Amino acid sequence: MKRRNIIKLLGLSGGALVFSPWSRTFSIQKLESQIDDPYLLIELEKLRKEPAARAEVKTERGGPRLFINNKEIYPLFALSAELLKTVRGYRQAGINLLAPIVGLTSAWVNPEKYEWEKLDIFFLRLLAINPDAYFLPRLHLNAPGWWKDAHPEEMVKYGLPYDEKEYKMEERRGESGMNWNANKDLYDVSLASEIWWKETGNLLRGYLQHIEDSPFKARMIGYQVTSGMTAEWHYIGSRYLPDYSQSMQKACGSIPDPEARLTTTYGLLRDPSKEKEVIDFYRRFHEVCADTILYFARIVKEETQRRVLCGTFYTYLLENVYIQEAGHLAPEKILNSPDIDFIPCPYTYQHTNIKGLERWQSDMIDEAGNWLGRARGVAGDGGYRVLTESLKRYGKLFIVEMDPSTYLEPIKAGEGGSGHETVEGTLRIIRRDLGNMFANGVGGWFLDFGHLAPPFKANKGWYDDEPIIDEILRFVRLGQKRKQLDIGSLSQILAVYDAESFFVTSHWKAEEPWEGYGISVSDFFNHWFLNSQARTLHRIGAPVDYLYRFDLKPEDAKKYKLILMVNVFFLSGEEVKHIKDTIKDSQATVVWFYAPGFVTPDKLDLEQMEDLTGFRFKILKEPGPMMIQSQILEGFENINNSFGIKKHYFPRFSVTDIDARPLGHWTDQKEIAFAWKRCEGWDSVYVGTAPVPVEILRWLAQKAGASLWSSHPDIINATQDAVCVVATERGKHSIRLPKAMIPMDRGLASTLHRLDMDFGDVQIFVRPVEEKDEKGQRSS
Repeated sequence: MKRRNIIKLLGLSGGALVFSPWSRTFSIQKLESQIDDPYLLIELEKLRKEPAARAEVKTERGGPRLFINNKEIYPLFALSAELLKTVRGYRQAGINLLAPIVGLTSAWVNPEKYEWEKLDIFFLRLLAINPDAYFLPRLHLNAPGWWKDAHPEEMVKYGLPYDEKEYKMEERRGESGMNWNANKDLYDVSLASEIWWKETGNLLRGYLQHIEDSPFKARMIGYQVTSGMTAEWHYIGSRYLPDYSQSMQKACGSIPDPEARLTTTYGLLRDPSKEKEVIDFYRRFHEVCADTILYFARIVKEETQRRVLCGTFYTYLLENVYIQEAGHLAPEKILNSPDIDFIPCPYTYQHTNIKGLERWQSDMIDEAGNWLGRARGVAGDGGYRVLTESLKRYGKLFIVEMDPSTYLEPIKAGEGGSGHETVEGTLRIIRRDLGNMFANGVGGWFLDFGHLAPPFKANKGWYDDEPIIDEILRFVRLGQKRKQLDIGSLSQILAVYDAESFFVTSHWKAEEPWEGYGISVSDFFNHWFLNSQARTLHRIGAPVDYLYRFDLKPEDAKKYKLILMVNVFFLSGEEVKHIKDTIKDSQATVVWFYAPGFVTPDKLDLEQMEDLTGFRFKILKEPGPMMIQSQILEGFENINNSFGIKKHYFPRFSVTDIDARPLGHWTDQKEIAFAWKRCEGWDSVYVGTAPVPVEILRWLAQKAGASLWSSHPDIINATQDAVCVVATERGKHSIRLPKAMIPMDRGLASTLHRLDMDFGDVQIFVRPVEEKDEKGQRSS
């Protein structure tokens, strides 16, 4: 059938004006002229009869929730390297929310012209496969090659020599215009470039105006703006110390030379009395990155009149590679912005550090040989890399990116982790990922790389097989119960982190070649104190909340019985006073790691560290192993093992307080490195290294009065009305819940559940709720 006959048959009409950068007239006639498939024209006609979609994130019943057209929707999305090839399987799995990866600059063909029709047709093709789909496209804002050639002065300038093979890489376009090499090509624009902001902002406005004037606004529920390395707003070329461009110098002022950035004058720490210029630069640099994101987010909200969502990758803290250069250390700007509704992030990618195991496996140990746990794979925690409790408090919907490879992928990949290569292993991993999402009260999306070749070889969707589709569909149905559940916190344990402390700690490059690291290009503290410590925190056998230091409130000290201050090294006097006032008379037990409050804005200050923690210390300036021999003897308990890192570092600290109870000492000398002391209405614990083994964490939790939910060191994620348990040991497990809940599959509501669990088994519990139909009526 010829195109003109299809138009006549369907009664379609259109205007004659063609969209340009300076006009916002949508031309349906131009779009029709490029469509040969009659089914696409049918989908277009359907859209013309629908009103504009509305979407918002509202905080209700304990946390942020997604609403589309005034109806709460379970926030499970899907995307793929080649979404057209996987959307059918996603639809069978009950997923109608799609987040296509869109290379927006593919439509910016020259300075005077935008061509949106290929992107329009892409969305019509998706609708032809799933007519019920709604879209949350990920808009890549990387500058096109012709623009970069025209503005060489706006390009990033590096402080270290770079690999020429990574500069001016050949484009590798996907189905929706995405250039897969753009997120690693060192030939890229400075995020401080004003002309790039302006002209890319015009591009984004042009596309949004195009959608707003078109029938597609009926299915667009929001946009994610992104750019940079890995397309996650990590600064491009972080490995080579960006950015000495004129644009960045204008934004940040004088930029310290590479040697100053790479070295610290006080071992693991920077001395502000000598290195203030470096510390101040890093703060300004990260603020530029956050400001760039917010500039584009504001355009989204303006052009859509705040009718739909806007989100971004940001606030990565755990496993934030190249952390001083990556750009994610200004979280308050993003969290406080009214223009950001959701924040996605992949869960842990930590690989094994055990010699003799393949790199794609997931077991982690410390350098005393303690098994910390697994990150990915069967019986892995699938831990989140952002601080979810903070995100909830700002009303941001967290979307966990779930991208495990499966038995359908011939290459054994770290994305899947240990045990993913069998059907049963894959199903346990999928069950864990979806269980964590449900129990944590967050959103999620599957990202399928099965069709991305190279590096993968599946040539098939990783989740496009009947057993996986059936498993996802089970959780889609379970997700419908969330409308009746409270997704607020009930944790008694809190882990507190500080982003700005990375401005004053040793550079990630100081650990090169990163021997024994589960994530390479990581710094000492991120690897051992955050990433590796997270493995045992997840296995504590009770839920744990994760919070930025600046969000700590007095009511938190009353709610949480055990508070872990993981890396609060860099504090002003006012911030120290706030923390002290918060914990005074709270009866909480506070665990301080390494050097709490030792670094002030002006100097290194041991007295401030003592004032904050209640201990007396002395500084050990000779480098030594960051290894502690514990000596916990209480009743029948005898926790007498060493933990930490063998490599020698300075400074270290020893407790000299005669009123403190010693719990452990440095292994190379009898100086106290682990101690407990009663303070003003609260208990203070100091530990000089990390990661702390799970046996000690469980002992600390019990001493603090926090309930352990499992008889084993299991992975437990929970909110008020839902729980996910992942077994990390084989045997009989007693699970004690704070309220009566039923297992997901079958069973009676109870606070005590006795289960015979295998390694990696997953069990979901949920508060009993009445089944309701789509109109909210009780089902018969």
